[in-house]
Amino acid sequence: MDMTMDYRFQNGGGPKEDAFCRQIFRQQMAERTVDPAQILPLTQVSFTGEGDVVSFSSFNRLPFHVQRWLEVELHADEAGTYPFRLSTCGGARLWCDGVAVARFTPFTRNKMQSLDVALPLRAGKNNLRIHLEELFERDTIFALQLVYQGKVSLGVSLPGIAAPVLDDLTRLAASMRPELAAWHNQVRIRLGDASPARTVRLHGEIHGMGNDNFRPRRVDFGELAANSQALTLTLPAEIGPAHYQIVLTLSCDGVSLNRSFGVNLMAEPCAAGTEASLPARKQQALRYTAQHGMDRTARLLAMLHCGEITADAEQLLLDTLKRISAREDCSDFSLVPLLWIWCQHEGEHFPATLWRRVRSTILGYRYWLDEPGNDVMWFWSENHTLCFHAAQYLAGQMFPNELFLASGRKGEQQRALAAQRLGLWFDAIEEHGFVEWNSAPYYPVDYIGLFALYQLADDAWVRERAKGLIDRLMRLSALHYQAGIATGTMGRVYEKELLAGVLTELSAYGNVAWSGGWYNRKCASLPLFCASDYQPPVEADGYATLHQGSLSAHYQCGGGKIVVWKEPGVSLSSCVDHHSGQRGHQQHLVDLQFASCHDAKLWVNHPGEAEPGGEKRPSYWSGNGVLPRVMQVENRVLQLYQLAEDEPFPWTHLYLPAEAFDRVITTPHSRVVRAGNAFAAIGCSAPLQAVTEGMTAGCEVRAYARQVAWYIEIGHGDETAFAAFCQRMATLEVRLMEGETAIASTAQEELMRLSWQGDCLVNGVSHVFPAEAGSDPIVIYRGEAQ
Repeated sequence: MDMTMDYRFQNGGGPKEDAFCRQIFRQQMAERTVDPAQILPLTQVSFTGEGDVVSFSSFNRLPFHVQRWLEVELHADEAGTYPFRLSTCGGARLWCDGVAVARFTPFTRNKMQSLDVALPLRAGKNNLRIHLEELFERDTIFALQLVYQGKVSLGVSLPGIAAPVLDDLTRLAASMRPELAAWHNQVRIRLGDASPARTVRLHGEIHGMGNDNFRPRRVDFGELAANSQALTLTLPAEIGPAHYQIVLTLSCDGVSLNRSFGVNLMAEPCAAGTEASLPARKQQALRYTAQHGMDRTARLLAMLHCGEITADAEQLLLDTLKRISAREDCSDFSLVPLLWIWCQHEGEHFPATLWRRVRSTILGYRYWLDEPGNDVMWFWSENHTLCFHAAQYLAGQMFPNELFLASGRKGEQQRALAAQRLGLWFDAIEEHGFVEWNSAPYYPVDYIGLFALYQLADDAWVRERAKGLIDRLMRLSALHYQAGIATGTMGRVYEKELLAGVLTELSAYGNVAWSGGWYNRKCASLPLFCASDYQPPVEADGYATLHQGSLSAHYQCGGGKIVVWKEPGVSLSSCVDHHSGQRGHQQHLVDLQFASCHDAKLWVNHPGEAEPGGEKRPSYWSGNGVLPRVMQVENRVLQLYQLAEDEPFPWTHLYLPAEAFDRVITTPHSRVVRAGNAFAAIGCSAPLQAVTEGMTAGCEVRAYARQVAWYIEIGHGDETAFAAFCQRMATLEVRLMEGETAIASTAQEELMRLSWQGDCLVNGVSHVFPAEAGSDPIVIYRGEAQ
């Protein structure tokens, strides 16, 4: 593979060329002959929801060749040639009434390609058969779009499918409104329309959405009674709190279709108790993880470290070894804690034959691009790069005289080479910071490598540099820690973390480091922190546990300029001046979190796909399809969007879960909310439309405009302070001047002005991000916090 790496990481960055297996796949599959007579059984209808793309996208940790067959009938009044636009991520072949009419096999990973095709249709019914295939490499978009370009109307039907039944199931699937948080293993789904006047059978698959060893479950959910207004899906009792995807199959009179959605399975937060000391909190967290943690390798480390070996221990070790030996994507996250286990617990609890297998697994792994292997392991993000280098360094250190099979090197050579690579990685991160700044899913992964190096490395310089970065991450995370939740702007995040911050491992980190929160089952690296002798910087405690007054902070991290404003009841943070107008990835630029409950959270973004819970990056709620111009000054922020004419989603939206707030006041262009002793006003230059149907009903507000500005201001205080805030915001207006400058004002004053070029005024005073702000935050306390 291309082995060049400049250690300048970027969101969505990857190799400069296709993986070896994709190159071979394209050579073998692009020109091959596919026999339409070999069609697989057609068993279900593909439901696309609000989108116009048929998608079979998913995540596979090993390279897989995936195929699908589709069929549809087109009805034409007259014979002729009809124009279509065929688009695919993967490769597509089309037959019309058994005659090949198109082959389009670009096989470009996760990039939709298009081809204009002319379909020869006869008068009457025409059978269109489609074969799709793709090579799955970890997160893979596998999709088809077929758009009719003509003006003469065509009819559409599905072969062998009763249209009235299909219409009923489609309406039912489209009207489902799953509650995003599920309690007591009960997933409640409200129906926008009553269910059909016929019985619908429900069954499905439950898939884990974490990097653990969760095995998918098939569940029979029974029947949905006719004319129901709601339904409840009962999940298996042994499934613990975590993020899951449910693929629900609706069947009726021989017709079946799937409706997929994500769910956060919640539990009453497990309070940390009153353990006052850091060592006591660490020990308590280790015991909790040993008993309840997700099936990850670090859970096994927690068991061994605190002596609470459960019946799951041996199977957990076997699953770890299977993952690493198969070189699954993300197996580097498992290998580092396995090396810790070998270093400190080798020979304990398990039979000697199993420990020999651990040894052979370590020696047989592929540690970097220059070692041969046919897999889809991801080497190019800052977290993976660190884990690969840390694993190579520690494995070489532990087996200095042994032969490593993939590289053909002795362990000491592996260690020396990894030390050089670690030096380059440290240089880059120390200078530029993490592009995945404040990331709830990825800071815990960075901690895998950092804590292992801090605790286990023989070289003092490695231990010291690892500690320096851990200190930095702790300080920055403390700024965003709010009432037990790891919150804030993030360089890379998924919907599941945004929608359930209490379930993130970074929140549990905050609880151990500073108290005030809860434990959860996530355990990528928390047991490594708890098993180490590391102590967070003293000043971080003040950032995390602000009891009075307010603080503001500025720092830079991985190309992001971060602004934080925080008081005990609410925090607002933004990444300002970040690639404005460009395509986004998973950057979460503006975040507002209240302390009253973890669900009381707001943000605005431009969607990257049509349906929540999808596989794209950016997705519906996570990241931005087009990045806005952002500026925050203390407790105020302005976002300015400019969407191109060909942008498929000409709207932006506000995530506002109304039920999480004590009060929501609605006007045509604004919302004012209160949660606990804090409140916020959100104004928009375009009219706001609340979504009342579908999965996001009750928590989504849209603004349909290609040029649009959003203003947010937060405050805190008692009923009197809230009344004064509401009176002040009653005349809030957000407007655009020629689409280039956003102005937020009230009848009394201009609050904030932001141009597309980045010029910002607050109450007439110019504000810029401080040039002196660097990797170490500039923190200013105000009021009683001083």
